Amino acid sequence: MPYLEVNDIRLYYEEYGSGKPIIFLSGATGAIDYVENHWTNLTELFYKKYRVILIEHRGHGHTNNPRPYISYELVADDICQFIHKMKISPVHICGLSDGAIIALHIGMTNPHLAHTLICVGANYYNDDLVQLANQCIDTKLIELETPELANLLSDWHDHGKGKDYWRTLIDQLSENLSKHPNYTLKDLKRIPVPTLLISGENDLWANRQQMIDMRQSIPSSEMLIINNAGHEVQYTHPQIVGPAILDFFERNQDFWLTKSY
Repeated sequence: MPYLEVNDIRLYYEEYGSGKPIIFLSGATGAIDYVENHWTNLTELFYKKYRVILIEHRGHGHTNNPRPYISYELVADDICQFIHKMKISPVHICGLSDGAIIALHIGMTNPHLAHTLICVGANYYNDDLVQLANQCIDTKLIELETPELANLLSDWHDHGKGKDYWRTLIDQLSENLSKHPNYTLKDLKRIPVPTLLISGENDLWANRQQMIDMRQSIPSSEMLIINNAGHEVQYTHPQIVGPAILDFFERNQDFWLTKSY
């Protein structure tokens, strides 16, 4: 299994195909085997033309986390160091939920590493709808209402970290979500790279106002809202999301020929 030493972690990743590299990031609790909360069901579509890199970020899946917390800034730095060590910049970065927020952070702080950003289900601050949605990230609630999910979370995340590590992960994610993200419209304006914002119409995190704010603030951005859809639209509506991303890549393939950061 491929690992790369990044900062203080052993970051697990998988690669498929060849060509221009794309990094795929999951949402909170996501793992490569957790297809609803990753991009695995779209891998075959992309690796026919691109070098697909699926990542299990800090504390998720097979990747460890020796620190007692998780933050977007910390995980974004892990991904930046991964890109540096792999010598693959600039890359397309596709993020779902937490992964999308990490992509936004990289766009604000290290835009030279990203060719494009694809952000599915992103929010840039915690409004009332986001706070309501975040309530599902709770260990006791998961065990009480969806014990089958608790078992799966153990299968996905306990690798080499000890029995029931998944509870620690959920607690750390819950703590992070309670305070972050807290970006401003001014922060969003700092993202210079082409950015595709995607959400489902019924998504509480990437709700309509969040999407409009991001679309109006990020200079080179586009927006796609999918009717009658929820949060993980890359899984529920791959027939729409996949081609939309490929089209965005094609239309922005020459972006870096005219830009320098």
